[in-house]
Amino acid sequence: MRDSILKWAGPVAFVLSLAPATMGCQAEGGIYVPVTRDTGTVTQRWSLGGRLDGRLCRTYGADRMELIIRDTSGRMVARAYQPCEELQMTVTLPEGTYVGDAKLIASDGSEVSTTLPLRPFRIYQGTDTFVDTDFPSSSMLTVLSVDAAASSADVDEEAP
Repeated sequence: MRDSILKWAGPVAFVLSLAPATMGCQAEGGIYVPVTRDTGTVTQRWSLGGRLDGRLCRTYGADRMELIIRDTSGRMVARAYQPCEELQMTVTLPEGTYVGDAKLIASDGSEVSTTLPLRPFRIYQGTDTFVDTDFPSSSMLTVLSVDAAASSADVDEEAP
């Protein structure tokens, strides 16, 4: 019985043993979620002005997208970053129901967009849940290239 408990708890104990070494670090994906057998993933995809065009990140000065995920009690369980041009990121989470916030950030750490709430989503073991977000032009706080922004105005649609 002791061996079976150690086999089950081993991966969690290992992740928890890393926590003191990582406290205070501002690394990408700064919060570490213990990964157990009952996990799934959320893939968050984003567009800018209704367009799936990574070149628009440069138009607005967006270096990366920040995703903050909270459980139903409001506790933050994950913070992840992905280069803006990738237009998607995947985060592994334990089974459960979550909400999240997304925003675009410049290379100097300043906000490029307003913070957009994600629709609530559920993680099931072994599955990938997709959550799509559009950053409409009205959510952007900066525009570095007026010409590029003007050329996308005719397709700019605000997502529901």
